[in-house]
Amino acid sequence: MRFDALLRAHGFMRVERPPEIWEADTEDVRFLPLLGEMIAAGLGTGTPLAELTLNVSNVVVEATPGDDSSLPRPGEYVAVTVRGQADYGPDATWPGPSAAGSTLLQRLEERLTTAGARYAYVRRLPPTGSLTVFLSRHHP
Repeated sequence: MRFDALLRAHGFMRVERPPEIWEADTEDVRFLPLLGEMIAAGLGTGTPLAELTLNVSNVVVEATPGDDSSLPRPGEYVAVTVRGQADYGPDATWPGPSAAGSTLLQRLEERLTTAGARYAYVRRLPPTGSLTVFLSRHHP
């Protein structure tokens, strides 16, 4: 999936992006419902749409010697974040046991799986909160 057109279509939000965005190993019909839920989660806290930020980043996770349990796994990812002055709940990661403490990640579990997400997390840095999803980089 390519993100250029998607980010242009979301110009009603604050958009952050690198000059070149990698393709993600998913399809728009699988990812867009998840993105809609991510945006709705911010709106549901009362944050106006124009005050939410949609960020897409290229991320490389390197292996940590001796640590085979780290998440996300080493690899190349496209990370998609929705951030704003919103309370997305406590810090939590998916998959993993901390997801059980996050109503939002529990609610989105099926969408995350359908979209092919490899990792997701909720982060609280008052007064802002964010939800980030990692999708594997597509290598044609």
